[in-house]
Amino acid sequence: ISYGFGEMPDKVLQTFAVDAESGTITLREALDFEDTRSFSLAVEARDGGGLVAHCRVEVEVLDVND
Repeated sequence: ISYGFGEMPDKVLQTFAVDAESGTITLREALDFEDTRSFSLAVEARDGGGLVAHCRVEVEVLDVND
């Protein structure tokens, strides 16, 4: 199974990365609560036979400075 992002805005693709083998989602850059309070990520899992499963991952950014 390989993992990847579906259709999403460039800002989301610049902020998050997904490991194609494990499906682990990581940050490419720091998140700023004042800039964006939440993200919705479209993740796809593909098997070798051409089947695709979709899910949505919701990320809520907390304001830890205050």
